[in-house]
Amino acid sequence: MSILQAIVLGIVQGLTEFLPVSSSGHLVLANYYFGWGFPVPIEVDIITNTGTLLAVLISLHKDVYKAATGFFKGLVSKKARQEPSWHLALLVIIGSLPTAIIGLLLKPYFESLNTPFYVSIALIITGFILWFAPKSASKTQIKEISFKDAVLGGIAQGLAVIPGISRSGSTITAMLWRNINPELAARFSFLMYLVVSLGVTIMSASDLKEAQLGLGVLFAMFLASFITGFFALKLLFYILKKGRFKYFAPYLWLIATITLVKLSIF
Repeated sequence: MSILQAIVLGIVQGLTEFLPVSSSGHLVLANYYFGWGFPVPIEVDIITNTGTLLAVLISLHKDVYKAATGFFKGLVSKKARQEPSWHLALLVIIGSLPTAIIGLLLKPYFESLNTPFYVSIALIITGFILWFAPKSASKTQIKEISFKDAVLGGIAQGLAVIPGISRSGSTITAMLWRNINPELAARFSFLMYLVVSLGVTIMSASDLKEAQLGLGVLFAMFLASFITGFFALKLLFYILKKGRFKYFAPYLWLIATITLVKLSIF
């Protein structure tokens, strides 16, 4: 893999991890359209995912600090367990559990769907998820989010193990259906992403020992995913404030249709 290819894949991951268009699906399509072959190497997933993970840590450092300190204070203080930060920490943990369970159980079955055809079908489904996402919200505070909300959000995130189903799109939409404020829904979604992504990165770290890619390629991929991921995250919050989440749906339908037509012709 060349440095240029690594940068392209890093940019694709960075842009599409947080925008509701499915990073896993776009990595498959990028390899397909550029003729780079299948499957996407596991180290690509690990390194680009690490870059976007760092982008979330920096962008949401206040929320991360609040949840982390709230959790540890709550372990030793009954008074601290009355604070929103303790509730936020519990929500993130509870929401991450169904994601982890679904991912561990179903990921091996969905790896065979990591092809342009199945990704295109899933992108069409993601488009409908976004198109029918509600706009109104009544829950605007952390304490108003219930554990049931967290579980449903975690299930939605877990189903994004299917290539082409957007993790951010499905999770945030699930939160919107639970009447949660769009910005709060996104913050909660990405805190859950941090927990699950960190777990996946740690569990997959041993795979890097067998990586065929050089350090220069891996670093270029990491840097590209981090930089683009950081700005994509800022863009997503702006889009949510403007209520334009559904406008990604036509793009998904278009790229999926083009891919399906191309597959049927060739």
